[in-house]
Amino acid sequence: MRTFPIIALMVVTGAVAAANPASDGSFVQIVSISPTVGTALRAGEKVSLKVEIEYVVPVESATIGLVVQAADNSPIANDNDVLLKGSGKVTLTADFTVPATKMINIFTPLSAQGQNSTSTVDSRAFKVLAN
Repeated sequence: MRTFPIIALMVVTGAVAAANPASDGSFVQIVSISPTVGTALRAGEKVSLKVEIEYVVPVESATIGLVVQAADNSPIANDNDVLLKGSGKVTLTADFTVPATKMINIFTPLSAQGQNSTSTVDSRAFKVLAN
């Protein structure tokens, strides 16, 4: 599983600037998510997550990730793709069983090839109810 170390720091500091373009011109925004974020998930429930992401890649290529984490930042699921220079939309998916936690965090980091961390990320969160 590929990790994005900057995400945990951004969550702790509240530095996630959803859908804001980075200084290099890159951009990422979640344009649709299923189930919708207003849907409470239940511990033990099987979820098929589908996230449509709009992006701008100003360099030759970049990676886009779908990172699903529990409230304690432990990994639950992920999906990745490579994007070429330009703009467009991509859909990433993840199937998982909801763990016993208070929330599920969804992140979509975009990073240029060879970049170790990124600040180009959008996020959403789901409330988790006990089963």
